[in-house]
Amino acid sequence: MRNWIAGLCIFSCACAAGDDLLLLSALPLELFKSRESAYQPVAMVQQVLKYYPAPYTIEAVNLNRAFAELQSRTGSCVVGVRKTPQRMQDFLFSQPYIIAPDIRLLVKADSVWARRLQRLQDPTGLLSLQQILSLKSPPVLVTEEGRAYGHAIDALLSEHKRHHAMYLKTTKVSRFGETLPMLSKGFVDVALEYPVVVPPEAGGTLQSFRLKEADPFALAYFACKRDAATAEFLQQLNNAILAFRSKPEFRTMLVEPFPQEERVQVWQQWLKLTSEE
Repeated sequence: MRNWIAGLCIFSCACAAGDDLLLLSALPLELFKSRESAYQPVAMVQQVLKYYPAPYTIEAVNLNRAFAELQSRTGSCVVGVRKTPQRMQDFLFSQPYIIAPDIRLLVKADSVWARRLQRLQDPTGLLSLQQILSLKSPPVLVTEEGRAYGHAIDALLSEHKRHHAMYLKTTKVSRFGETLPMLSKGFVDVALEYPVVVPPEAGGTLQSFRLKEADPFALAYFACKRDAATAEFLQQLNNAILAFRSKPEFRTMLVEPFPQEERVQVWQQWLKLTSEE
């Protein structure tokens, strides 16, 4: 049985047929059960929903299932996803409400591959994922099914997806960083992940490398079914996002996962990227 949470609202809904907005999340549902989650991707959604003036339901499903359901379920949206060219053709997108850092290549700091990757860095410290995947004996790389890592990285992963060194992790639901135990236990050599999800206790055991193909920052959105009825739900959702973005606490929550010394730059990047929307 699928897990779900219903949001109660004192306002009436102007959307068609009186249906609730359906939010599909690849994150575990228990993260949404506290009034103010300590997990920032969930906390940002919760803040948006404080300004959403109608009932909603949250269901936990994996990303592939979530996007499949958008094809058939009016009034449905997937929570916290990046845009890709294909997704922009298939779905409607909300206003952005999260900024994500660059995807890094993570490796155990004491592994053979940590030393090998250091030798492959260019003078600016960047690695080429294309070069790494093209090695005669590349490291075993784990990625997660359904995730978007950015246009250039996604293209490389698709090109090499049948290689024996590629491991695709499939889960019902997960939170960011769930490939890290596989890396720490030595089941794989390297993982693609955001550096901000590395827990403090693991910081000294893992090394991260910046990639030439990675976007410096990326925005995250609600992706919704592309039809007229869902566009009405999306309009109310956009109004809620903009209401949250106008509050002083938005900036604090947006940059909170980043190191203190990077937060001014993150905010500047947010302003730049949103101005280009």
